Amino acid sequence: MTRQRWILTAAVLLSFGLSGCAAPATAPVVPVPSADALQPAQTPQPSEAPAATATPSAAPTLVDPADFAPVDFGTGVVFTSPSRNLACGILTLDNDPGNAVWGCAIDDKQWEFPTAQPEDYCFDAQVPCGHGIEAVGSEQPHPRKRGDVAFESEYSESTVALPVGSAIAYGDVICASTDAGISCAHTQSGHGFTLSETANEIW
Repeated sequence: MTRQRWILTAAVLLSFGLSGCAAPATAPVVPVPSADALQPAQTPQPSEAPAATATPSAAPTLVDPADFAPVDFGTGVVFTSPSRNLACGILTLDNDPGNAVWGCAIDDKQWEFPTAQPEDYCFDAQVPCGHGIEAVGSEQPHPRKRGDVAFESEYSESTVALPVGSAIAYGDVICASTDAGISCAHTQSGHGFTLSETANEIW
C-alpha cells in the first residue's frame, strides 16, 4: 500500500467515528455498476493482451481501543507488534488527543539513524536517541530521543499485541500492524512513519 493510499485509508476509517470506539458491523456496500459495465463485453482480438491490474491491498480491521487502554498512566492506547519487538502507543497525559504522543520504541534493529552531522536529529544527543520514532500532535515524527519511557508497553508484559491486519485509532492518529511492521499516521497533517526491525521511514 502506497503512503498516499495509507493516509487516505486512515482518514476514511476515522471519518466513521472510529477514533473512540470500535465500528459496529454493517452490511457490505455493493458498488452500483456503471452504464458502460452493463454493456455486452467486447471480445478482444487474439493479438491483444489483457491489461494488467494491481491487486488492491485489504484495508486493516479496526480493533476496539478499550482493549488497549493504558493501565499505569495516561489516556489513549498502548500496544506492541506481534513479535513484541516494537512497543507503541498513542497517549496523552492531559486528556487532549490533540497533544498525544504517538510512536514506537524498538529493541532489535538492523539500521541506525545518522548522527555525524549537526543537522542530524541525534547529533551529539545527551540521552539515548534513535531507538524508535515518535511525534507529538500533528508534528512530523522524528527519531525517538528520551531517557525515560513514553508508553507502558515498553515494560508491561500484559500489553496486548496488535495483530497483523489490524488497526487502532485514538484522536487523529491511526496505527496499523502489517507484515512490513507498524505504520502510524496523523490523518490531518499527513505525517507518519513505518517502523520494523529491518527498516524505517518517516514522512
